[in-house]
Amino acid sequence: MLDVRRGGIVLSKATYQNRAHKAVVLMRLDLGGAPHRNPDGEEVSCPHLHVYREGYADKWAEPATAETYPKPDNLLATLNAFMRHCNIVEPPRIQGSLL
Repeated sequence: MLDVRRGGIVLSKATYQNRAHKAVVLMRLDLGGAPHRNPDGEEVSCPHLHVYREGYADKWAEPATAETYPKPDNLLATLNAFMRHCNIVEPPRIQGSLL
């Protein structure tokens, strides 16, 4: 399942999430939000990527690399990059003006 969520007041804030079994987050990309604190105390600024880790679910985050997400300010380009990163074979058609 692919979730796309956008900030209501801060339009540059967005979350893209890939889930399995309705509740298991496999990968989540957070854009324009607050920093994330990992279980070891390390703080990771936005944009950051959560990847499922056995025993921790999605509690760990790592910086989203510019190589994978070169235009984090462009929400549509970043969503397309996220879908490629998640290996989504048939991505949905998205009207650009909605993002």
